[in-house]
Amino acid sequence: MNFSRLIKTESYTKGMALSVLFNIISKGILFLLTIIIARYFGSDIKTDIYFFVFATMIFFSSFINNIDTAVLIPEAMRLREKEGEGKAMGFLNYFLFIYFAIGILFTVMMYFFGTAIFGWISKFSEADIIAYDDYFWLGSFFFIFHVLTNYLNNVLTSLKYFSLPMIISSVKSCIVIVCIFLLKADYDVLSVILGGLISYAINLLIQLYILYAIAGWKFSFAIKPIRKKIWSNVLYAELGQAATVASSMFPLYLLSGFGSGVISVMNYGKNIADIPNTLITSQFANVSGIQLNEQASRDDYAGMNETFLNISKLMVFILVPLGCFMFVFAEPVVELFYKYGSFTQQDVTGSAKFMKLLSVTVFSIGVNAMVSRLFMAAQFIRQAIVYQVVMNILMIVFVWLFSRQVGAYGYPYGIILANIVNFLGMFFICKKYFSFIKYGELLKYTGTVFLINIPVALILIYTLQQSILLYFYKLLAGVIIYLGVFLATARIKKIN
Repeated sequence: MNFSRLIKTESYTKGMALSVLFNIISKGILFLLTIIIARYFGSDIKTDIYFFVFATMIFFSSFINNIDTAVLIPEAMRLREKEGEGKAMGFLNYFLFIYFAIGILFTVMMYFFGTAIFGWISKFSEADIIAYDDYFWLGSFFFIFHVLTNYLNNVLTSLKYFSLPMIISSVKSCIVIVCIFLLKADYDVLSVILGGLISYAINLLIQLYILYAIAGWKFSFAIKPIRKKIWSNVLYAELGQAATVASSMFPLYLLSGFGSGVISVMNYGKNIADIPNTLITSQFANVSGIQLNEQASRDDYAGMNETFLNISKLMVFILVPLGCFMFVFAEPVVELFYKYGSFTQQDVTGSAKFMKLLSVTVFSIGVNAMVSRLFMAAQFIRQAIVYQVVMNILMIVFVWLFSRQVGAYGYPYGIILANIVNFLGMFFICKKYFSFIKYGELLKYTGTVFLINIPVALILIYTLQQSILLYFYKLLAGVIIYLGVFLATARIKKIN
């Protein structure tokens, strides 16, 4: 069997379906990794530091990778269409070299100043930072691997290798799990970091091989002239992303001051709450984003509206009931996945509360991803930055205000309010910049879906959730009920 034919597709519908399927497998293995960490290491200062460092490196690398889908991939597709494949390759290779150089400089900086930097951006005690300085130092290597692997994933997606990044990610997660079992006796939580670094290195090598051997990529690093508009868009995109990184880091900064184990407990709950968007939104947005890029290049505004509404409605239809289900059954779900080994009942209660609150507005994240793709496709980078900065400032303010009142749980309360404001605010954004997008139709549709799901959630809260059934049977009954409601609604509304 020709492997490249298996994983490459010209059909967006088929590509979306396959990529979501492989993404479910990939993220399922990644979630298993989280369960293993919870079981063997529980929640203490060491796991707090691991999750803090790993999340920080993701946020820092997202600052760099933000321009991939916002600027670089749309420009590469334009070059491929207008000037040929060679020009597109040269353009993307140029930024691959820049990313590699940035990664090396960052790693060197963290070697000399890492503990001081982490002391500035967290509330961990100086004693803890010194005691676990090897966690901070080794963890900083995640930055260069994140930057390079994310970039190559986006390049592969732009070439319509929609499923391949998910297959590689599955292999990567399996390697981490194997490393934990092999190294945990000698290295404790550090085994997770070491396993992650080994897996990312293998991931990167596989990506480079597939680009070269299957996609026929030519790695030439000759400097090519870059349009001034591209550099301008890069600058504006990074200014907007700086606000996003700040709003993402601020909750971690606050949580690191609420005591040992808080960041870990939050992370375990958040991992479950993020599952719907991790499995669905990311792939729907990635694939439909490529389609929106092509439609924008042809000025096909009717097609863009159809793509936006179809995908956004489908995500709302799926994410709203999932969010309601997770809100109702947060504690049984956490018990099912995490209540083993070093994970205590107190950890279960804390993680479940974070999960419950963070699941309330999961649907809005999917819609936000689609609106972001509209801006990227139209290359309205400067127009998007003001709204992005304002929303992230609001999120920081909301989280800070709620944290002053309710402590660590102020983080999810602030996220809920910010997401609601964002979901409604996007109506006015689309009206101003994308008059051809019928966002009002999406608002009405979302209201209808909520009217169906909220009564079901309330009934389950006051009946099944209050029953004396074991958590497994509560979940089983809840899944059956919600699946029935979901299928009945799909039939009534004629959704395929």
